[in-house]
Amino acid sequence: MMFPVLPLKSTVSAVLSLALIACTATGPGRPTPPGTEAQQAIEAILAPWVSDSAPGVAVAVSKDGEIVFARGAGMANLEHGEPITPDSVFQVASVSKQFTAFATLLLVSEGKIGLDDDIRTYIPQLAEHPVTVTIRHLLNHMGGLREVNTLAAMAGWLDDDIQTHAQLMELVTRQRGVNFAAGARVEYSNTGYMLLAEIVSRVSGMPFEQFTRERIFAPLGMTNTRFKASRNDLVRGRASSYFPATDGFRNVVAAGESTGSTGLYTTALDLLKWTENFQARRVGEDIVFDLMEKRAAALDGEDATFAKGQEQRQYKGLETWSHGGRDAGYRSFLLRVPAEGFAVAVLSNRTDFDTARLAFAVVDAFLSSSPFYRPDEPENWEPASSAQLKSYAGHYEMYPGVIFTISADSEGLKFAALNAPENEYQVLPQIGRHRFLVSPAADISIAFHDPVEGQSPGFSYTIGLHGTLKGRRVELAPFDPATVELSDYLRTCESPELAARYVFSISGDTLFAKHPRRPAFALAPYQVDAFTGEGPLQEIIFTRDRNGNVSGLRASASLADDVTFRCTAR
Repeated sequence: MMFPVLPLKSTVSAVLSLALIACTATGPGRPTPPGTEAQQAIEAILAPWVSDSAPGVAVAVSKDGEIVFARGAGMANLEHGEPITPDSVFQVASVSKQFTAFATLLLVSEGKIGLDDDIRTYIPQLAEHPVTVTIRHLLNHMGGLREVNTLAAMAGWLDDDIQTHAQLMELVTRQRGVNFAAGARVEYSNTGYMLLAEIVSRVSGMPFEQFTRERIFAPLGMTNTRFKASRNDLVRGRASSYFPATDGFRNVVAAGESTGSTGLYTTALDLLKWTENFQARRVGEDIVFDLMEKRAAALDGEDATFAKGQEQRQYKGLETWSHGGRDAGYRSFLLRVPAEGFAVAVLSNRTDFDTARLAFAVVDAFLSSSPFYRPDEPENWEPASSAQLKSYAGHYEMYPGVIFTISADSEGLKFAALNAPENEYQVLPQIGRHRFLVSPAADISIAFHDPVEGQSPGFSYTIGLHGTLKGRRVELAPFDPATVELSDYLRTCESPELAARYVFSISGDTLFAKHPRRPAFALAPYQVDAFTGEGPLQEIIFTRDRNGNVSGLRASASLADDVTFRCTAR
């Protein structure tokens, strides 16, 4: 997935893992002849990662269809001492989505799928909703369907559980509710792309892995690329996946078998064969490429930034198309600059590597002499007045139950999780007009929207070069947690949509929720009958019957809203 799913108490610290942390890393890759200043600049960037005792990164760069740089730094497998090379195979997570979009559009160009077809035409097991969900909605991240990875966590699945495509499909087809009506807004969706892969398979009559191999990878000569149908499948040359520990590194296994939103195994060099197809158009009719780059807006006016698995953005005067991925210890970023015939693929097998930062550094190194390249100029801005700081103060929600408090006092603007103690508030230095720095190391910042009637309606939470999450102002009614009668919530609650059961209990003065497969987690009341959670249920809103007794609840977490439960007294 591209963006992290935020637990309630993650606040700043959980997102800081996106930082690029320099660490001695790896060994020899395919040698790149010395020469250009650009090549030497990238070699210098990679130098801190050169080691034979740590995982690292593979980088490949093409210009006008020719490989101009290819290098591996770090170890593909620490146990066997295998170095990373440009031919090492990585799982690229959400970079998979552009291939799924392309496969779908191949069938659209052949008249076998219609962009405005109801997805239930192909998957009738899905629930019917008042607003029809179409193929176009899924391609544009406008389907409104609940996030499958979040649902799996809410259902009690653990990170290292085997999650087959069939199991995840069954979970999605049990859902009766949605986050929003299709087309109303843009919301990044792994569910949508998993369903697209399923539709391609059903329409073509062959497994998605076979369709993409025969229709895309083989014709392009991507001999080291495949969608893996099972975690038990052998992948020759695969790099293992790691996360840093205090005494070195630990394996972290990509346990999921979902296809379409993720699941692609490939190399840095093979990915450049893919990007070259957007220039040469060897596979796919013109209409496919036109649709891949066509952008749409939701009913609320927001553009579908990541539509078809590629983000279009301006970077220092250059039009770029890119997407990143993160799964287990794998990190990836693929970037194209079509006007320059330029592309870069960055693949890593460690959780702390910032692939986007490296990819754009490669752009700077190779394209700074382009007539279109415009270095960033310092922004002219005035320090915010006390009145402006007060206009930013308030509560902001990024996901249900993930609420931040912004306050302003003589020390400046402060940032913390809802109901955090005073010592957890972080002072935010101003770095631009309406913009404040959350983390220098990870290049995380908050930019408040222009105030309306004296209050900012929301903010943009930018995670370096990886993208932006939105926070919206929420008004919370005055509330005293001491007035809550926790015994009202001593219930056993079950959800048919999740096939899951939670038991609620009290320890001391705290309410806890417990799934049979997960540790109990604490709940904190923040409104009447509303709690935030530190576990897979980030927000719980209890409902009562006509006698005032708790009889149900609605649970939400990142990108999965209002899953219903029936509750009975214990």
